Amino acid sequence: MIATKWDNQEVRSFNGLACANGDFYEVQESGMVRVHAGQESDDWLNVAILAQEELFGGQYMVKCGEALEHGSIGVVVLESLQNHAPIWTFVSEQSNPFDRIEAEGGWVRVLSTAGAVFRFSVPLQEATLLLPSASSHGNL
Repeated sequence: MIATKWDNQEVRSFNGLACANGDFYEVQESGMVRVHAGQESDDWLNVAILAQEELFGGQYMVKCGEALEHGSIGVVVLESLQNHAPIWTFVSEQSNPFDRIEAEGGWVRVLSTAGAVFRFSVPLQEATLLLPSASSHGNL
């Protein structure tokens, strides 16, 4: 389902990480916590891509932007370049649009217009969301 929707540049309306394998992770004060099936939303958001970058010699593509339904929602998508299917999608209702991508040393930082930083290892062993106005962050 996630791949079919991404063909139309849609992602699940879920504040957190939605993996293609069906796993969901929610951002909480204590970190990013896996949630059980059934807690995810059946709604979908249309995505405007503001930046994209090829990673690891053409193995992956990271894309970032915003939800068209509400500009304060930031979106990050990691897709496989073999089949252009998403490996996971990340939606943040607190970040504002993500518009810059920096990659180095096996880590990717995606920066938002409001100063939020989503940092992850590829494809996904760890992820952190740092919000400029919050003293806490989430780890996966």
